[in-house]
Amino acid sequence: MRDYDGKTAAQRVADRRRRLIEAGYELFGEHGYAGTSVRAVLRRSGLQDRYFAESFADLDSLLAAVYERIIDEELIRCRAAIDAAGGSSASARAMIDALTRALEGDRPRARIKLREVLSAGPVTRRQRRKGLYNLAELVAELLPPTPSSAGDPLLLALGVVATANELLITWLDGERGLTRQGVVDAVTFMFDAVADRMAATPTATWGSPG
Repeated sequence: MRDYDGKTAAQRVADRRRRLIEAGYELFGEHGYAGTSVRAVLRRSGLQDRYFAESFADLDSLLAAVYERIIDEELIRCRAAIDAAGGSSASARAMIDALTRALEGDRPRARIKLREVLSAGPVTRRQRRKGLYNLAELVAELLPPTPSSAGDPLLLALGVVATANELLITWLDGERGLTRQGVVDAVTFMFDAVADRMAATPTATWGSPG
């Protein structure tokens, strides 16, 4: 069945969900997870009370969806930056450069990604974990090829991504005089160190029993 504006029921549900995510993005970015309520999200989105439960069980689920959108957008930026760069080190630098530029120009995004997801519930924590692995998969693709017996490069890539995340927090908090370019240089240095070690020790067994 179609309504007066020519949209199907499924399209109307998807549109309301999008509006809730956009409202959540604005409010979580402005007031944080603890400072946001379902009612505030509904007011910002212009939707009636019954429509929140249509798409989300609670604020935790909404924040998880907001974070997922942020990561999806970052993955698109990172892939474009990697494709435009030449060589694994240059691609790694291009990837972290793209991430830092996006965060520098959008402080609400930075707050949600680096701070608010840490204070949310289990749904958001699981989504954050998934997001870190998605970014790590891109990094792992840039690392040197190794024999299957060498272990899982994704573990090392995840280490680079997790460390980069902490550096981003340090930078955005204004600690230790760290600059955006400093983050790019430090993360690239770590990536290069991992890549060089992998190339020099092809029989390493990361993650295997000791």
